[in-house]
Amino acid sequence: MSKPLKNPPVYFTVAQVRFNTLLKLSEYLPPIQDGLRRAGYPAFSTRSTVALQFNVQEGQTVPQPIAHEQYFFANVEQTHSFVLGADALTFQSTNYGTYERFSDAFLKGLALVHDVVKLDFTERVGLRYLDHVSPKTGDALDRYLTPEAQGLGARLGGQPVHSLLEMLNAVGNVWLRSRILTQEGGLAFPPDLQPEGMLVDARFAKANGKHAIIDTDGFVQGRELFSLDGVSNHLSSIHDVISVAFRATVTPHALAVWDEE
Repeated sequence: MSKPLKNPPVYFTVAQVRFNTLLKLSEYLPPIQDGLRRAGYPAFSTRSTVALQFNVQEGQTVPQPIAHEQYFFANVEQTHSFVLGADALTFQSTNYGTYERFSDAFLKGLALVHDVVKLDFTERVGLRYLDHVSPKTGDALDRYLTPEAQGLGARLGGQPVHSLLEMLNAVGNVWLRSRILTQEGGLAFPPDLQPEGMLVDARFAKANGKHAIIDTDGFVQGRELFSLDGVSNHLSSIHDVISVAFRATVTPHALAVWDEE
């Protein structure tokens, strides 16, 4: 395993486990909320969303709105947050630290939920990183990304404005989806991944100019009997695959810059 960088470019990290649907989730909320509060996540809020489910009735496709409740449990600093839904637990962070610390916090939250509801199985285990690649003053972005990650913009003539690359690889039992967005402007989040009131580290929030966002999403799919050890092993495997992918996307110069004091 490679040594952690002193100033890694990761600005948002997500871990998620999808499990058997809990139709009576609201009935379990009080002990879950109390347990997460005691674990350091006292800020509680809810959010209702509506999704359309399409059913066929008498030969006609009829949209039916389905309400979904999500429950948020955040720390006081607004840097870590659990999101609990009827079929998934998600852990989000804007202050990643190390994989060991991040994954340990997520697994403790998952164990607490399991102790209350007795989960039966898992369907998907995922880990996702957003990295902000912004050159330091006087440097150029192309010194931070490998040629393959920069796209064809420089070869097409004119001034490159925007580039988006996406790859999907199967690495053993881990599916790896990697997106690389290059653009001008400030820090941004993908439309399907929002910080929901969390505070982003100032060194990323104030960044502006030409930059790249590396969005690396690894996941293992398949129904398995619930096991904390099994989830932990999947997360570790996914992390290893993502680590290799990240270091294949950036240059030695970038790694040296992010490892400076």
